[in-house]
Amino acid sequence: MLRFFRINDPYRLAIIFILMIVIRLIQGAFIDEQSFYGLKWLLLGEWLNQGFKMYAETFDYTGPIAAFVYKHLYFIFGRSNFIHYGFSSLVIIFQAGIFNQLLLKNKAYDENNYLPAFLYVILMLAVPDFMTLSPQLMSLTFVLMSLRNVLRRIDNQVTDELFLNSGIYLGVAAMIYLPSMIFFFVFLFALILFSTAVTRRLLLYLFSFLMAFSLCTLYFYSRGHASVFIDSYVTQNLLLKAGSPVDTDEFLLISAGFIFIFVLSVFKTWGSARLTSFQQKIQQVIWLMFFGGVATFFLSNGKSFHEIVFIVPVIAYFWTHYFILLKKRIFQFVMPGFMIFGILFYAIYCYRNFADPLLVESRPAEKGLMVLGGDLGYYQNEMILTPCFSEHHALKAFEGLAYYHTAAGLHEMFQKADPEIIIDRMDMVPAVFSRFPKMESAYQRTSSNRYEKISN
Repeated sequence: MLRFFRINDPYRLAIIFILMIVIRLIQGAFIDEQSFYGLKWLLLGEWLNQGFKMYAETFDYTGPIAAFVYKHLYFIFGRSNFIHYGFSSLVIIFQAGIFNQLLLKNKAYDENNYLPAFLYVILMLAVPDFMTLSPQLMSLTFVLMSLRNVLRRIDNQVTDELFLNSGIYLGVAAMIYLPSMIFFFVFLFALILFSTAVTRRLLLYLFSFLMAFSLCTLYFYSRGHASVFIDSYVTQNLLLKAGSPVDTDEFLLISAGFIFIFVLSVFKTWGSARLTSFQQKIQQVIWLMFFGGVATFFLSNGKSFHEIVFIVPVIAYFWTHYFILLKKRIFQFVMPGFMIFGILFYAIYCYRNFADPLLVESRPAEKGLMVLGGDLGYYQNEMILTPCFSEHHALKAFEGLAYYHTAAGLHEMFQKADPEIIIDRMDMVPAVFSRFPKMESAYQRTSSNRYEKISN
């Protein structure tokens, strides 16, 4: 079954891309529910296109580069799940190509083939949530590009550009998704442990990593929002108490396929593989990347299945070893189909039956509605009219009503949004009305947490 991909032919990537599209179409026939995070990133782009400022008038922890991507995708294509799915497909096939190429160039296996790229794509398709263009997925692209440079350095290629580019890639990754900054330390440790890195080049690695953050800070400083950016994206992001929309048992159940394949492949590799000295170094770097992926998961704010993407390259690496090391003909014939189709169908089954907390709860559509809280279901079929993409960040923002500068920003946001109806899920409207009496006179309370604009 896998013989077709065990050939060193770059055109195999085109076949893998076509297979990915076919599998995604099949998945789409079984899964048509809107995921919460997928809707959130669509709405974020729509909200920013209405002229609202990120962080100052948008209460969320999404990275500035990711927000820039969502804003411009909406500007060009409008609100479209299809566009996000299409771009995520391009990102995945690009990542698969990078991953396969870095393994080929570094002779990670005894044979040159495109099996890692194929298995990488299968693993990405194994959780339907990966169909969304998540910050985690975009960030992983730059982590893989940095990994390629780190392996080149360990192979005794010494140029300043390797350190410079590695730091820049990881800086961009961190500005897309902050927890991915952990890979800066992971790759720094790998450079020190497996190569002779002089202090000057390590400092170059550090300064280039900080470049993306400095440029983003400079951008927000030019708009007068540098402190809000640092507080919302860095301080609150790191200090925010992490939570998960699904409980631990459900998360482990849906991830069981990944865990099974990973454990089986690792033991097969340890028991049967005969690696060269450099191949052993590659495997050790892959293990460091595994621990980095685990650390990223624990640093994340909302522990969803998007976090697993940082482990996918590790599983794909060992899974490739597993299939290459299969010797008995019956296992070569049976195991690939069993494991590949098994993980795809098992993931769909689990996602349909156990992932309800990850899906958008249907809400009645009302025009001109602003919901102060984290419930975005009201906007599934309506224009977004709320800055509250993270309830924690929203609460912190409204706590600043006592300060003139913050209060002025909130007042400007309300003026621009001009909602007809306000549903107050955070019990913050009384404080807002107390600060802005003129705004209070424009609304009447119609229920415990609902306020409607008084018609003239």
